[in-house]
Amino acid sequence: MLMRKGQDGVEPVPGQKGKKKAVEQRDFIGVDSTGKRLLFMANEADLDEELVIKGSILQKHPRIRFHTGLVDAHLYCLKKSITSIRSELIPYLVRKQFSSASSQGQEEKEEDLKKKELKSLDIYSFIKEANTLTFAPYDGCWNACRGDRWEDFSRSQVRCYVHIMKEGLCLRLSTLGLYIEANRQVPKLLPVLCPEESLVHSSAQIVNKHLVGVDCLIGPDTQVGEKSSIKHSVIGSSCVIRDRVTITNCLLMNSVTVEEGSNIQGSVICNNAVIEKGADIKDCLIGSGQRIEARAKRVNEVIVGNDQLMEI
Repeated sequence: MLMRKGQDGVEPVPGQKGKKKAVEQRDFIGVDSTGKRLLFMANEADLDEELVIKGSILQKHPRIRFHTGLVDAHLYCLKKSITSIRSELIPYLVRKQFSSASSQGQEEKEEDLKKKELKSLDIYSFIKEANTLTFAPYDGCWNACRGDRWEDFSRSQVRCYVHIMKEGLCLRLSTLGLYIEANRQVPKLLPVLCPEESLVHSSAQIVNKHLVGVDCLIGPDTQVGEKSSIKHSVIGSSCVIRDRVTITNCLLMNSVTVEEGSNIQGSVICNNAVIEKGADIKDCLIGSGQRIEARAKRVNEVIVGNDQLMEI
C-alpha cells in the first residue's frame, strides 16, 4: 500500500536544537493508467542521473504515471519466510513481472554449472508448474484487475499491484516527530472510531477534571493530583502525577511519576521515568527508567541510559 508523505508536527522535536532539515531521498514509483498495476519502483539513491525503463514494460504499458510524493506504508500480504521486503523483494518482483521464465531442459556445459545453480534461485524456480493459467478465465478465484489483458497473464506468472491511499489517515512512525504527531492524532480519531470509549479512562483518578484539556488522552489507573493542569497531551497507564504539576504538549508513556510542582512542556517521557519535585523540562526526550533530580532545569536534551540507543 502506498500513501502520501506524512508531515512532521509543527511543534519542535524533543532533544533536537533548532529546526533540523532531514535529508530526504524520494521513491520513484510508476503505475499504469488505472493506478493499480505497479510497474516501476526505485529509490533516488539507487538511480544514476537518468531513469531507465525497460522496453518490455513500455510495450505493454506505453503510458506510465510516475509519483515522487508517495511512500510505502509497509503493509504487505506475504509468507512469514520472506525477509528484506522493501529494499530487495519488492523491486525484484516489479522487475520480474516483465521477464519470462528461463527455458527448461536446455543442456549446459560443465563450466556453466555455477551459473545454472545461481539461475535456479530465480523467482520462477519457486513457482509450481500447473495448468492454472489455462483454466484461469473459468476459475471462480480468478481476480484479474481492470486494465489487465489475458495475453499478459499467459506470459507471466509474476504480477505486482498497488493500492494508493487517497482518504483516511496512515502514518509511518519512522521519526520521533512523526511518532509524536501520530499520538496527537489519536484523541481526534478515537471518538470517531470508538464513540463508546472515553478519552479519559474510567479508572483514572483526577482531582480537578476541568484542568484536563478535552483533547487529552489519559490511560487506565493514572492518578492526577490537585491543581494539576494537562493540556494537549497523551498520558499512558498507571502514571502518578502529583499536585500542582503542569503538562503541555507532552507524551507520557506508562508508569511515569511526576512529583509536585514540576513543569513539563513539549517532551516525551518514556516508561517508568521519575520527574522529581519542582523540575522544569522543555522539549526533552527522557528515556525509560530515567530519574530527573529535584528542581532541575532541562531544555532540548536527550536523557537516556548508557545501554539505551534512541534515534531522533
